[in-house]
Amino acid sequence: MNGEAKIATCIVTGAAAGNGLAIAHKLSERGNHVVAVDRIAPPAGYAGRTIQGDVRDEATMEAAFREALAEDIGAVYLIHNAGVTRPGIPQSDTSWQETLQVNLQAPFRWSQRFAAAVADGSIHEGGMVFIASLAAHLGFPGNPAYHAAKAGVLGLMRSFAYDLGRAGIRVNCVSPGYIRTAMTEHSYKDPAQHAIRRRHTLLNRWGRPEDVANAVAFLCDPSSSYITGIDLVVDGGWSACGLIEAGR
Repeated sequence: MNGEAKIATCIVTGAAAGNGLAIAHKLSERGNHVVAVDRIAPPAGYAGRTIQGDVRDEATMEAAFREALAEDIGAVYLIHNAGVTRPGIPQSDTSWQETLQVNLQAPFRWSQRFAAAVADGSIHEGGMVFIASLAAHLGFPGNPAYHAAKAGVLGLMRSFAYDLGRAGIRVNCVSPGYIRTAMTEHSYKDPAQHAIRRRHTLLNRWGRPEDVANAVAFLCDPSSSYITGIDLVVDGGWSACGLIEAGR
């Protein structure tokens, strides 16, 4: 590949808000056909094709792939963005099950469906991008289910990168740090928590959904054609900061 722009079909789960919406917009801006999947409808004016449903439901998954494979317009990418978090100690069995089902089991099932399409020739170019978290690498309090799920996402990514690489399919991951979304809005608006998280980055700011979207778009672009099996950490330097807050 020579790095020139190339139209692709991109399935983005959890695409109605936050990182997912930013990812869908960024991929669409680059001329790709985006299939946005979420339990709620995206904001008015969204230009892509939308599939409204839960990623845990077989019908939702099949509808998304049916739309993505309806026309052979080039590569197909699957971005596993949908996720939930249910912090609390102790965590209930219900919270554990929901977190693992949405954050880990659903990406596994959707990846299996993607791999089947590769095997039968429906998909012959493209790849997958998983969304993990700093919680896959570092310890944070009060959320063992989320930790376990996101660590599992890294394992899934490496497994599918290995199995699909011979077919020329690239599989990577993006691990965001603290990004301002609905999931983090409480700590973002708390002055003390906001400052602690900001100071623990090397760039002295919280991340924006566009920061994650730019990383995903790069991994879905021909310019990254020799990159597979990696986790791209988008954390403003949090994981490199060490034990002392930056600037102290």
